[in-house]
Amino acid sequence: MVDGAPSREDCRVVEPVTVWMVHLGLQARTKPPEVRGTLTLGEEGLEFVERKTGADVRFDYASIRRAKRLRGSPVLLLDWTTGEANRKTAFYFSQPPPLEPVPRSATIDPRGPLGPFTRATPSKRQVARMNLGYLRSTSVTNRQVVRAWAEAVSERMRRTG
Repeated sequence: MVDGAPSREDCRVVEPVTVWMVHLGLQARTKPPEVRGTLTLGEEGLEFVERKTGADVRFDYASIRRAKRLRGSPVLLLDWTTGEANRKTAFYFSQPPPLEPVPRSATIDPRGPLGPFTRATPSKRQVARMNLGYLRSTSVTNRQVVRAWAEAVSERMRRTG
């Protein structure tokens, strides 16, 4: 630091990026909605602007407890507080896969093409494995970007106090 100016490491700059925001843990029985929008580092907080409606959500740096990249995935996880409640929000840097298996169709033969012991539609476990494979494959291309975002948010949190 020279003459009170922040050093280059203290001023991490990341470009606004298109992400999908998912608030986690709101309702146990329903699938959390994924909202596409633009994520920006603001002066006062992390800002998300929804693509379709233009609705703005801001996470003040003072309310963020932790920002981290989930290893093996293109996801930035934000732990934050609102009032007395602790919340988690995930930002996917590639479109998240569907969380549930595709519903069975009445026109599909339930025995499948290879006999009575194969499935025409994947099980929940198979869907989870396919989704994990998808997230791992997209994490390779987004690893540095997500890491830069996590570091930039953490730096802003430290500066805010």
